[in-house]
Amino acid sequence: MNTSTAPASLVLCCSITERMSESQLDDSLKRCHRATVPVTWVAKIKELLGVCNAVGGADRFGGIAVELIPADFSSRQSLREVLRQARRAIPSLNAAVFRGTTPVTHRALLVEEGIRTLCVDRFDDATHGNRRPAPHRWACRSIVWGLWEVLSAPQCHAGLVGRMLPWGMLPRLAPASLHVVHVGYKDDPGDSPQGTRHQLERLLAWIERRRCSDRLCVASLSDMPALLSGTEQTPVGGSVLKAA
Repeated sequence: MNTSTAPASLVLCCSITERMSESQLDDSLKRCHRATVPVTWVAKIKELLGVCNAVGGADRFGGIAVELIPADFSSRQSLREVLRQARRAIPSLNAAVFRGTTPVTHRALLVEEGIRTLCVDRFDDATHGNRRPAPHRWACRSIVWGLWEVLSAPQCHAGLVGRMLPWGMLPRLAPASLHVVHVGYKDDPGDSPQGTRHQLERLLAWIERRRCSDRLCVASLSDMPALLSGTEQTPVGGSVLKAA
């Protein structure tokens, strides 16, 4: 397999906060559907069911992931309760996002509660090695069986560059590489639903142009285990693990 000519893979995540109105979310959903770009919608527990209803179900184009916070990992009991609340809202939920630098704990519990993909900002110093090898140029790892941790691409912060080019801090999308991009995940005053929509629009336009040249494949967080095992069509044909 010649991976030098294989397209890059991109996962686009968009965080939904309580400040985003139903109409703003609906506008963003319609834009993504017109572009036929799968977007993983990320929401905390209190917004999860509303986002599921707006999207039309967790299994719709792109899917939904629950956003976990450091307090959720304070104990096994706390994490289990949060995940069970999430699964009550969305029974098929299998992806989560954990932002920040707090180390991930209770990985086996994540698997027990149905989480198969966890997107993180950094890889902590886990005591166990990888259970499965990661493909070349794919920033992911499997510390426990049944769970893939996927690394977020560097976030472009607010400012002129961020407004003009929300993916400006990303490295060049090398062939056969994987990048996970987030928009709208912050809650500080510099971010707003309008700003999230603006960044999403620009990123969707860029994806459409890049995808037309067959240099980009767009997937969701929930797709990761299947792509890695080869049970779904992948940008390099078959399993990316076999192609690595």
